[in-house]
Amino acid sequence: MSEEKICLLEDPSTGNITVFLGLIGLTLLEYSISRKGFGQHLLVKNFLQFSLAVIFYWLIGYAFSYGDTESEFIGQENFGSDKWLKDQELNHGVCFSYSVLVGIFIIYIVNLALIEKVSYITYVVYPICLLIWIWPVVVAWGWGNGWLSGVMDDDMIDNGGSITVFTFAGAFGLVGAIISGRRKHRYDNPQEFRISSPEIYVIGAFLTILGVLGIGYSQANLHGGIALANMWICGAVSSIVGLKMLTFFDKELSDHYIAIYQGFIAGMVFIASSAINTRPWISGLHGLMSGGVFWFGVKIVKWLKIDDPGNVTGTFLIPGIFGGVLPGFIDNDWGVYFHGWESGQTLGTNVVGTAVIFFWSIFWAFVVFGVLWIIKVLKLKDYDSLEGAVITQKGFSKG
Repeated sequence: MSEEKICLLEDPSTGNITVFLGLIGLTLLEYSISRKGFGQHLLVKNFLQFSLAVIFYWLIGYAFSYGDTESEFIGQENFGSDKWLKDQELNHGVCFSYSVLVGIFIIYIVNLALIEKVSYITYVVYPICLLIWIWPVVVAWGWGNGWLSGVMDDDMIDNGGSITVFTFAGAFGLVGAIISGRRKHRYDNPQEFRISSPEIYVIGAFLTILGVLGIGYSQANLHGGIALANMWICGAVSSIVGLKMLTFFDKELSDHYIAIYQGFIAGMVFIASSAINTRPWISGLHGLMSGGVFWFGVKIVKWLKIDDPGNVTGTFLIPGIFGGVLPGFIDNDWGVYFHGWESGQTLGTNVVGTAVIFFWSIFWAFVVFGVLWIIKVLKLKDYDSLEGAVITQKGFSKG
């Protein structure tokens, strides 16, 4: 894998547009899951995060991601777009635009795990940390031709982002959900925390699906059509299986929304990195597994009484982990299912890559959210979380 190949995306315009639409989708999901008083606040907060991410990734993060990764750890040049005009054949502008949108996609996934629980300061600090250092290092290791491109003679297969995007985002979000604690009465009165706007939730889910497709399709090179088809198929099967499993004993309508829409997203995450070189019937079969994985992720969080408002664990983290390992099994050229264990180098590389990126994300999430917790700026007070929502709503209505 080379830098030139990474920066020459198959369809940069389509990828940028669909990932951007996915950002709108994640924002609408967050809006619809929040209680009404928080809606206007997050619409301002999300675009502030967007602008900060663009600035800091341009100045520092992009260089760590793609700027000459000879050290195989991080990039070492192109800070502040230093050589973009000189090296125009590498399409740095396209690569930056796509990468920063994907980085913001990760930030918005993490937001889903923090709904109504953390302070405005937290929403400013952690995106800067993510886009300056934490995520760019991960990009350099895999997409940027770093050490995971050949740790066991074969490259890590992660074109759809199951590891670099979804496992990373899900792990970071889960730690944030745990450290930020539970909203008051979250498990005493669950009816209070239903989806507040089903119509907006549905629109947001459809747009988020486009964003996940954009991440998978843009790096599919000559296999874009197959990647799209496999993601549709796996998502559809996962959606139906997730619906039947999640609502078998519980007929709550809110769970139906979550199961059918986020179950679909989980299926796409599950197959994303395998989608470019997998037979469609295999994608369908793995949709069965994805539906079960999604159901397990949603249920285990509730059983542990972790307040994960946007079901980040079931939708992104656990499907992302399975999806990270999956290419080593089912890739048409390198998977052990088709070629036996003599081709297990790819499987080993993907297992190592998934584990390393998962623990890297976990470690830095504990550092960032832990420091904010220690200095007492992480969490909203109960008053701000409950009464403050009402005050925010009244304030906007007067304005």
